[in-house]
Amino acid sequence: MKAFIIGNGVSRSEFDLEELRGKGTIFGCNALYRDFTPDYLVAIDDKIIAEINHAIDTGECEVPQSNFIVPSWNECFEATTGRRSNAGMNAMLEAIKLGHDEIYCLGFDFLIDDEISVKNVYDGTPCYGAETRAVREDNSNRAAYLEYVALNNRNVSFAFVYPPMDNFKLLTVSCDNVFGMFYNTLEEKVLNGN
Repeated sequence: MKAFIIGNGVSRSEFDLEELRGKGTIFGCNALYRDFTPDYLVAIDDKIIAEINHAIDTGECEVPQSNFIVPSWNECFEATTGRRSNAGMNAMLEAIKLGHDEIYCLGFDFLIDDEISVKNVYDGTPCYGAETRAVREDNSNRAAYLEYVALNNRNVSFAFVYPPMDNFKLLTVSCDNVFGMFYNTLEEKVLNGN
């Protein structure tokens, strides 16, 4: 079963998320609802959780309350280090819980070995100030936690999808069920079945 996990790294800005509708279950992270309505929305930080709950109550967020996932407190920490996790990793875990074994991740820029890795499409908007901004030094920890999740879910394939970039290089994740692909491959092989 296919799942698409939509993070908020700037690399996803070049992809029309509407192309994913009807091709699998769509899980979004945090403020994605401001621009796009996924099937499920996942958040772990208090401020964005409050914003989303308010937006659901007022109708600004079209994701039903039953599909807004706030993981338990314990699930918001990496099993390997005890460090605070992120909504993207939690969205992957939620997709796995629901039986998805083919996971495509867009906007997960922490794997890109470049300054783009810590930019967010919502930088400077409510809930996305300097206090929440990721730092590049965290990327290797995030990649290590991804590796842990992948190794503990060998029956699941994890594809990280990006636009073509000059001097493109990803951080190493040593699992044969984690790989990268470009948007054109996603469109040709997965969405259009060629």
